[in-house]
Amino acid sequence: MTTLPQPLATALPVDLQAELDGARDTLAAAKAESTRKAYAADWARFCDFCEARNVEAMPAHPEIVALFAHVEAEAGIAPVTIGRRVAAITHHHREAGIASPTARDDAGVIAAMLAGVRRRFARKKEQKAPVQAEVLKAMLATIEGMGVRARRDRAILALGMAGAFRRSELAALRLPDLKFADSGVRITIPKSKRDQEGAGQVIAIPEGRFIRPVTLLRHWLHAADLHLPDPASGAPRTGPVFLRLTRSDVPTSAAITDKTVARLVKTAAAAAGLDPALYSAHSLRAGFLTEAAARRANLFKMKDHSRHKSLDTVAGYVRDAALFDDHAGEDFL
Repeated sequence: MTTLPQPLATALPVDLQAELDGARDTLAAAKAESTRKAYAADWARFCDFCEARNVEAMPAHPEIVALFAHVEAEAGIAPVTIGRRVAAITHHHREAGIASPTARDDAGVIAAMLAGVRRRFARKKEQKAPVQAEVLKAMLATIEGMGVRARRDRAILALGMAGAFRRSELAALRLPDLKFADSGVRITIPKSKRDQEGAGQVIAIPEGRFIRPVTLLRHWLHAADLHLPDPASGAPRTGPVFLRLTRSDVPTSAAITDKTVARLVKTAAAAAGLDPALYSAHSLRAGFLTEAAARRANLFKMKDHSRHKSLDTVAGYVRDAALFDDHAGEDFL
């Protein structure tokens, strides 16, 4: 955890100590919890590496850090992960008040090694198949019945695609985030991968005629009694939208995890006669953008709905959809 410099006085007034404790909590919030966990695991891995070679992990010599990056790359670790591990080493040195290896790397060996790792071990980005409207319809059709699990799973798939949700966003949805209207539902996404400060964003999911995501969401909320006030207090419910189920399909009070979404997509793909290896939870998000691009939706509307920071990623879907339009060789090939 990031620390403040220690004050000169050892015995501090209670009020001042409370303020310092609050400041430390604020500093700790500078990095997402997932990043802090990843950094801790990366640091432990580097310490094991150093111990096996009988060298110091702190302060680490720049050439040792460069060697660590090389060995990790040879072991098949992705370049982006190696970059994060070097960042974790820097982070832990700074926390201890020690100059980081990169700060003491006058020869630039760490930066050069990372550049070499990226060039030599670059990986082609794996693209999963998008779940477009027709594919989603086929996947939904494999989930039969009106039981609690069936209603929940249909709602997850339909809302996941309709909202271009990341799987973590789906799992984190809370009931107060939903505001139903005549034309559909407004969903507040308080925090996401590209919004670590939690500024939040509201998206709209229309009622629809083909997938009908809002109707499927209502079916699930009714099946789990989540549309009713809390029986103890009479107040509107404040828990997760999508709940874990017991083996007998009884809703619990715990939210699903992002892995629930990933498993569901693969299971539904297989049931629809598709290769599950080609699909992932991201396929729902990619499916919305691919379908919207194919139907010539407004680029800026697509960006707003998918919560991308930049137009570049969204434009890639549009370029792919229009690859054969007005082709330069159309008149002579």
